[in-house]
Amino acid sequence: MVANDAKPIAFYHFPENRDIDELWDSFKAIAKDFEVELFMEEKLPETVLFPAKKNEEKTIVIIYGDDRLQQYLQWKKDVHSYEGGDFKTKEALARRLGRLLGYSPQGINTLLRENQSYRDLHSFGVIQQITHLYYENLPAAIDFYQNTLGLYLLQQNRFQIGTDGFIELHEFDGNHTPEQPKSTAIALLTDQLQQWYNHAQANAVPIKYSYKPKHGGAHDGFVAIDPGGYLLEFEEFKQHPENELFMAVLSKSPKVQTNIDNLHFFGTITWTYHKDLLKMQKFYEEELGYRLVADQGWTKIYQTTGSSFVGLVDERRGMEDYTDEKAIEIEWKIQDFNGYKRYLELHSYFNLQVVGPENYIYQITSNEN
Repeated sequence: MVANDAKPIAFYHFPENRDIDELWDSFKAIAKDFEVELFMEEKLPETVLFPAKKNEEKTIVIIYGDDRLQQYLQWKKDVHSYEGGDFKTKEALARRLGRLLGYSPQGINTLLRENQSYRDLHSFGVIQQITHLYYENLPAAIDFYQNTLGLYLLQQNRFQIGTDGFIELHEFDGNHTPEQPKSTAIALLTDQLQQWYNHAQANAVPIKYSYKPKHGGAHDGFVAIDPGGYLLEFEEFKQHPENELFMAVLSKSPKVQTNIDNLHFFGTITWTYHKDLLKMQKFYEEELGYRLVADQGWTKIYQTTGSSFVGLVDERRGMEDYTDEKAIEIEWKIQDFNGYKRYLELHSYFNLQVVGPENYIYQITSNEN
């Protein structure tokens, strides 16, 4: 795996009952065949990723290539030089080792949960995503989604798009006013783009970007405008190098029928727009624990529930601009709400209302509500 660059480095733990000197020449011969290098580490530094009890009196062989040993030695020096007790600093050092071993953010989170009291939000069982939108003329917005798009109206002006993805409509309030720029777009995932485009035109739905399918592209779609000015991206993703995992995920999403001529959707993406995309990626992967399912370079799509996603967009390339004030809020319902509240009593990572790095508001609620 190291020779093929599938892992930056790899650890091999010698069996406790085997003589290292007896095996070392064989190890070097194997390494030479694979054109990799070996480094014997008699004592791996303790981290919250690999506590001391897992590595006591175990010699580890580090398998590496190129400059990876230097990267490991720099990390080792930083671990030994830190003498403080701040958990976030210790966590950052642990994640640095995890990345060097080629672990995904989710894999690192799993090890942190096993060895510490660390939890990410996803580990409490996120089972619904609700995007909250705000309107001056709420009845007109409700009529549009219920009658023009044919979405099923649930309680509290909530409409279903996917099996676990919803939008909920509200009147403007003190935190959400008519002057706020729209800081989101809602993708409605479907494999019926031509039918939906014909329907939108027949019903005089305003179109911002028309339907122009492209052969060989990563996705096709068109963009409509709802009564409040929010952008609706009717979108179909296709088999493409940047979508390979996303296509596998979407294949599991059941179709949700609307009331319009057998038209359906099977998922939704809430697009949010950012100045610092790397900071938002770190928040979504390390703090929230969501999986990156599609990387389009300037957009990163994370799976939050089975058929619901959040797409982080570099505002320099997206349809909307970054704005400090947000015209949306995102709600995630979690299964283990009591466990989440107990966790809050011990840690300060999250609250029932989470404010992200760039002021997006995320409401954490119980599935029983």
